[in-house]
Amino acid sequence: MEEETPTDLAVVLHDLAWLLPRTIGREPDPRHVLPASELEIMRLLVRRPGLSVNETAAELRLAPANVSTALRALEARGLLERRRDPADGRVVRLHPTTAALEHRRGQERAWGNALAHALDALPQAEARRTLAATPSLRALAAALGRDAAR
Repeated sequence: MEEETPTDLAVVLHDLAWLLPRTIGREPDPRHVLPASELEIMRLLVRRPGLSVNETAAELRLAPANVSTALRALEARGLLERRRDPADGRVVRLHPTTAALEHRRGQERAWGNALAHALDALPQAEARRTLAATPSLRALAAALGRDAAR
């Protein structure tokens, strides 16, 4: 058996990231069916609320005009609110709404349920090894995040 490579891991992680949202069925609320760019913006703002438009664009490596378009759509869905920066009224800070946070929690629960179902289909030892990799994968995500910030 060949040894797995970083490329093999990257491909599997990409496949999982693509498949997981599709395993939880259709969204009951069409306001929450988000294009990829809007989904990434909300993922970032849930973890780091209060970024500016330019900070969001830089973090995601998207054009500010594209981010602005996505932000208008997210606002229209009631998932995002803009607040003036108290220290500099010229700057607008972006925050997920309560509805966005509730939706995200529900989405994460649904992803967990989908993974639990898939893990149940694996041999028990394989499922345990997969779950045991969670801390290592979390550390890997943090390292990739640090590299992307440079």
